[in-house]
Amino acid sequence: MSSETTAVELPRLKVRIETLSELVFGLALSLGSIVLVQHIPQTSDALTMDVIQFGFSFLIIVGIWLGYTRIIGILPVETSFTVLLNLLLLFCVAIEPFLYFVLSESDPVFLDFSSAVFALDIGAMMGLLSSMMFMVLREEKRGVRHRLRASAVRNFRTSMISQIIGALLFLASVSDVFWVQIPGVGSLRFLMWYGALGTFFASRIFARRGDEGTATPRV
Repeated sequence: MSSETTAVELPRLKVRIETLSELVFGLALSLGSIVLVQHIPQTSDALTMDVIQFGFSFLIIVGIWLGYTRIIGILPVETSFTVLLNLLLLFCVAIEPFLYFVLSESDPVFLDFSSAVFALDIGAMMGLLSSMMFMVLREEKRGVRHRLRASAVRNFRTSMISQIIGALLFLASVSDVFWVQIPGVGSLRFLMWYGALGTFFASRIFARRGDEGTATPRV
């Protein structure tokens, strides 16, 4: 009886986590657009800057969502550790719009601290996502439960490496060493953020798209 109960509850738990993730990611994107409505720009330069700022936050959320949706369908949820990773990731996603709003509205004195907190949040998201990808690859290596195509394994490994690099760049940028202004370019901390996002999306361009329906039954 206990084994039958577990078999019934595990799929139900996965469905609930997937439903919760859809709500959190949708809420994060919605809050980002609501922030724009709060202060209507009065000049073309202000409008352009608002759109660029929203686009940056949008790319972060969508990038994490793209990686998350690739693994949630096949990530095992039997352990409390897996559930914890999911919840921590969703928490970081949920507070990202607020932290980005604080960052965009910060005065120069507070900008150092607010940007560091924002970098910690994004670095944590990428680190958590890479951990989930590692768990998927570990299951494949052990031959447990799922068998991924060779192309899907390469894609997961490439994505995991890019997420790790992105997480390290964001987390390293927190250091005051990188809170310096480069004449004609801007803050070195922000440049590291752009490099982290560039690494992530470059990995998706070079990764093969043959991972749709990658989980095939073991025979």
